[in-house]
Amino acid sequence: MSNRSGLKARMTILIGVDVGTTTIKALAYDPARGEPVAIAARPTPVEHPRPGWSEHDPEALWATVAACVREVLSACEGCEIAGLGVSSFAEAGLPLDASGRPLYPIIAWYDRRCEPQAAWWEGQISAAALHAITGQRVSPSFGVNKWMWLRDNEPHRVENMAVWLSTPDYILWRLTGERATDYTIASRTLLFDQRTQTWSDELLRRAGLRREQLPEPLPGGTVVGRVTPQAAGETGLPAGTPCALGGHDHLVAAVAAGGYQPGTVIDSSGTAQAVLMFLSEFHTNEQMAGSGYACYSHVLPGAYVLKAGLKLAGGAVEWLARQLSDAGTPADRLPYAALLAEAERTVGRQAGPVWLPHLLGSGTPEGDRHSRAALVGLTAEHGQGDIFRALLESLAFWLRHNLTEVSALTGQPVREVTLLGGTKRLELLTRLKAAALNQPVTVLEIPEAAATGAALLAGIGAEVFDGPAEAARSLKDDRVVIPPDAGLVEWYDRIYHETYLPLYGLLRDVHHRLAAYTSAH
Repeated sequence: MSNRSGLKARMTILIGVDVGTTTIKALAYDPARGEPVAIAARPTPVEHPRPGWSEHDPEALWATVAACVREVLSACEGCEIAGLGVSSFAEAGLPLDASGRPLYPIIAWYDRRCEPQAAWWEGQISAAALHAITGQRVSPSFGVNKWMWLRDNEPHRVENMAVWLSTPDYILWRLTGERATDYTIASRTLLFDQRTQTWSDELLRRAGLRREQLPEPLPGGTVVGRVTPQAAGETGLPAGTPCALGGHDHLVAAVAAGGYQPGTVIDSSGTAQAVLMFLSEFHTNEQMAGSGYACYSHVLPGAYVLKAGLKLAGGAVEWLARQLSDAGTPADRLPYAALLAEAERTVGRQAGPVWLPHLLGSGTPEGDRHSRAALVGLTAEHGQGDIFRALLESLAFWLRHNLTEVSALTGQPVREVTLLGGTKRLELLTRLKAAALNQPVTVLEIPEAAATGAALLAGIGAEVFDGPAEAARSLKDDRVVIPPDAGLVEWYDRIYHETYLPLYGLLRDVHHRLAAYTSAH
């Protein structure tokens, strides 16, 4: 958390809010200086009422957002607040009654209780047919499965539901009293038609929802309302401040990174990893559907994105660091420096062990939510640095595999790879990615990229900027290009082809039997 004071009177400021999986941030962005003047961050409130369940209390979530906004505004006294935008994780949402009262906690996007609802969809509609409408493949994460779980398990809670709002829609509703969603968040409900860019009547019928129970979908950057007097009192924002739709956090961060140019790939890696390729039109086919690639609307009008994903990337690194440290070590004291130093000693010298990094399913391109993580080739001679190195190598291999598939599916070459998110701070992982790809990677330093992107979208909506190009040009950023280490390219090419690529197929049946056994018991 950091603040800068001494601001000039009447400086124009844009506020970006990002509701992240582990942290909620608010950022005050000065478009004249091209940098944030204040940032506030607090842990995302989460509860775990049962094993495998994760929920967010709506009131606690709103209170945390409001506290972050108040903090950044305290450093902006005398400034003109031109607008506010909201970025968020995508698939979580909640039901509200006619008076706007939450009827149930927000089921977290990574909560696994909705497996039966995902299986129901798989029995109702083919993967190809669903992808042709939504650009998505069935997953327990999607918002519609949260709704259907409530309908099936807590019917008394939702019988009076007036509207279903995804998380950023709820925050904007608390700010403005208006109900709206952007195309990217709507896409992650599994109910949005990518060609018409509105709700699919067919999928609403199957889910048992009415169109009026969902907010109006609009492009990111659209001003949907203004801060109400009540929200002004809770947040410190001036009443009447314009509030704009942001969207899915990875795509909002991509706006800040200039991730809307053909051939540009954004590798946004935090707890989860999203690899985003900009497209000018909607792509769908049976192969794409089977692989789990999502193609859906960008936050920017008239654009689409092809998304590869891994549900636990930086989260997997943190998990392993925790397993290799003393019990009870706080997250901010995990021994990353020591593990990285040990890992560095055998880079390019020790082949193996090899990870299959599927701690929460395979992600793309296998599209197998029943796949599991595996560590193979381990011997008594390996130490914790080797195990840590192997996980970082596997994340670099996962990226290579997906970029190869994405290029083949779209016919679009990858011209530039830009890294965003917390894992870019792992300098060894960055170098491993460049070596595995045999291509330079650009490390982009944007403080809180998703919150910054939300502020830029607010500036587009409030007409501070003429469009995304001007918004991105306003940003002062530090870019470092990391070339591939020529001495490691051939080394990792062989390991990738000879050990990493075959691993999923060799273990698939074993993992499916384990998943079936777990489900049965």
